[in-house]
Amino acid sequence: MRNRLPVRSIDVRLAMWTCAFTLLSCVFSVGPSFAQENLDWRYNGNTLSNQRFQDVDQINPSNVRRLQPAWIFHTGVNDPNMTLEMTPIVSSGVMYVATGDDDVFALDATTGTQIWAYHPTDMASIAGLPICCNNDNRGVALADGKVFVARLDANLVALDAHTGRVVWKTTVDQPSKGASMTIAPQIVEDKVVVGVSGAEFSVRGHVDAYDQRTGALVWRFWTTEPNSWGGNTYLTGGASVWGNPSYDPHLHMLYFATGNAFPWPSPCAFFGVVPVGCPGNGREGKNLYSASIVAIDSRTGKHKWHFQFAHHDMWDFDGPQPTLLFDLNGIPAIEHTSKTGYMFVLDRRTGESLFPYQEVPVPTEPAWQSPWPTQPVSSIESLTEHSVDPCIAIVSACVPVPPGIVAAAQWTPYQPTAMAFQPWAGGGMEWPPAAYSPRTHFIYSHANYSPVNIGVSEQNAIAFSFIPGEVDHGVYGAVDTRTGKVAWKVPVTGTTPNSGMGVAGDLVFFGESSGLFHAADARTGQILWTFDGSTVPNAGGADSSPAFYVVNGKEYVVYAFGGEPGNSLVLGDVIIAFALPKGDD
Repeated sequence: MRNRLPVRSIDVRLAMWTCAFTLLSCVFSVGPSFAQENLDWRYNGNTLSNQRFQDVDQINPSNVRRLQPAWIFHTGVNDPNMTLEMTPIVSSGVMYVATGDDDVFALDATTGTQIWAYHPTDMASIAGLPICCNNDNRGVALADGKVFVARLDANLVALDAHTGRVVWKTTVDQPSKGASMTIAPQIVEDKVVVGVSGAEFSVRGHVDAYDQRTGALVWRFWTTEPNSWGGNTYLTGGASVWGNPSYDPHLHMLYFATGNAFPWPSPCAFFGVVPVGCPGNGREGKNLYSASIVAIDSRTGKHKWHFQFAHHDMWDFDGPQPTLLFDLNGIPAIEHTSKTGYMFVLDRRTGESLFPYQEVPVPTEPAWQSPWPTQPVSSIESLTEHSVDPCIAIVSACVPVPPGIVAAAQWTPYQPTAMAFQPWAGGGMEWPPAAYSPRTHFIYSHANYSPVNIGVSEQNAIAFSFIPGEVDHGVYGAVDTRTGKVAWKVPVTGTTPNSGMGVAGDLVFFGESSGLFHAADARTGQILWTFDGSTVPNAGGADSSPAFYVVNGKEYVVYAFGGEPGNSLVLGDVIIAFALPKGDD
């Protein structure tokens, strides 16, 4: 923890006597601690609250410019369908990392030397599985001497943390039907919690807790609630869980956000899986708990409360970003931002919003899509653009959007004639995790601008295109939770931002799909250091999430340079730990 000024002793003579015997300790106690001996990154978000903050200052704004690679590790896994988006776990000097194909490596956290490797040989051919959206694994979990990996074939596997040997394997769902897992598991007391994806293939979402010792199912929570769906469409309603849940052990509550309802665009399927009776069976209703923030009892899996951020979702307004817990003016709060681009901060005890928001009337035609008449709009200032730009920015010029491109207001149901939507399925906010600093009280996140032109008819005819000449872009930025206002933004051009953010002391770290990895002042957003991943052989885009740890008094920043198919300029297999040169730490 960061040291504070010592409390003055009543007995001044005793304090002076003590200081005489511990002179160096007395001197250094008046400032931040720069020399913690060991500091782990134990969970995917560092803590169960998913703040992705490490209270350490050895690397700081005054010396970060001297940061350099301490070691480089190549996984040797080079799959063109794979993305490398995981966050490393570090405990007792050992790092655990995963590839998008569910390989797991244990490494010496000070040298990058491999200790063991797990390469699953019992998986069905990944190429034959109906997996949405690249082969991916966002990280493992560690507890009870085991490493837990949620696999693409919807199996949860426990590995011996010392040897990599399989201890047990549990089938969570049916991969042949489209169920998969890319989630980083969460540790909840003596249970390991995972959620399934597969909404694009009509899989009914659920969150499960398994016994860490045996792999036995303890409880299951279905993410589609029957009474808010037309007919029996809840049975194929989707509501995937992509993001690592957060957990409050004092309230015994587990929190997660859910993805889109199926089918989308409503009423028929974009991915070619059409339910019986479509069109005409438009899954009428709000379609709970899709596109929602959900709180459940961590002991039983029972529903406590929910907040739906997109009613009757037909735009693929997922909530893939992990939920995040923090205290706001003494109130236990939860934050989440979805693909809608709107940030909501709620009382995590009740689900009540801590900032004003409105249920805004929205268009309700065509009626055959059963659109909900209102949608929630937050008063918190958004990092996301909520409409299509009137022009396409090319270098410093502004070229008008091509003729025939008509911008749709957000929440407009799809029309037979194509319209341009922003945000859409590519964000607002995508999967990359946000971070929170208790020093600045800022939430740090990416935001995407990626509009599309789409039209849908009642006969399930879909017209879809990207806008000619349009270049995806976005920002990394910070929102002040005390005011609800944007504190700063850093623009990203040429591609959408695709990196999680993490805070170490007074620095915030994030990457770009080009391979650039940045450190910025957490208060101002001023970039203080950049590493070019292209200088390392076989390093790809900077599309993962950073972690920070200390071993033997030395602070490290670790990041995976692997990229994402379709978003990164180059793919790779590299994990790099950065540190200050010897003598600077």
